[in-house]
Amino acid sequence: MRRATTAVAASLAVAAFSATAREPAGSELFVLADKGNCIACHQVPAGAGPATRADLGPRLEGSRMRAIGPERLRSLVADPMQANPETVMPPFGRHRILERGEIQRIVDYLRALPALEAADGAEPAAAQPPGEAEATGAGVIEAGRKLWSARFKDGRSLATCFPNAGRRVAARYPQYDARLKRVVTLEMAINQCRKTHREALYEPADPETMGAVIAYVRSLSDGEKVNVRVPQAAQAAYDQGKRLYFTRMGQRNFACASCHIKGAGRYYGDTLLSTAAGQAARAPFIRGGAAITLQARMRECLARMGVAPFPAGSDELNAIEYFLTYLSNGALIKANAPRPPAS
Repeated sequence: MRRATTAVAASLAVAAFSATAREPAGSELFVLADKGNCIACHQVPAGAGPATRADLGPRLEGSRMRAIGPERLRSLVADPMQANPETVMPPFGRHRILERGEIQRIVDYLRALPALEAADGAEPAAAQPPGEAEATGAGVIEAGRKLWSARFKDGRSLATCFPNAGRRVAARYPQYDARLKRVVTLEMAINQCRKTHREALYEPADPETMGAVIAYVRSLSDGEKVNVRVPQAAQAAYDQGKRLYFTRMGQRNFACASCHIKGAGRYYGDTLLSTAAGQAARAPFIRGGAAITLQARMRECLARMGVAPFPAGSDELNAIEYFLTYLSNGALIKANAPRPPAS
């Protein structure tokens, strides 16, 4: 009797779960960040989904979706690289981002879309008021200045470790250290100073310490031209950074170059994709009252690509930063540009 009662209870529990559980509709899968997230690259007719400025992919409308046909449309969603090996669209089926039933629900949603009116399009997102953005950046820079000039226990400071107290030095980082036989970033040089004077190291990804200090010391190079050299001994590190920048990786099969070279000047959601050349001249970026270093931003992008991000300060990220900064040679440094929240 006890076994029968237990079996009945289990059956009722399964039935209750089945009654409450619901598979996401195609329109929901279309916008879920961990599923299709198609809305990041495509616009849809007004009223059929969120309005964005996304234009990495073509605008989607019902008559064209229906003309493609359901079988072809399923194939394009499951593995678009079969039709176009150069596409930046993720292989949703092949990489198991979407299961077969989920792909079908998205196909049904696409085929049910209305026509795209000529007037359809997203309204520009409201920018942060210039005065507010500048005040936020000034607060971060001031916090960094205090850390930069704070005295160590031995009476020295970060400022005493660098020529001219740090003025105009950021333009030459990252740089190759022939003695260490590795690329040294500005963050590494700052922590080396702290280590030499027996101070606790800053966590490279911490915006309140390392981020603030980087924001300040790079502001001391504003107006200077980026001047990063690649000696023969550093060629392997530079080549590694270039290779990683162009390598597709992760569940979504993106490369850094997918957005910042191939898609530069377009919108991912409501975020304007900057060109690779020049990014390093504007880093770090101020967002939400914090300084986001170039490597912190890289790690965010890697996570969005479906990659376990390389650790901050790793040889891989150092190499990418080295390559990316070299692309900005000759650009004037204008650090701490305000940046809207990540979309």
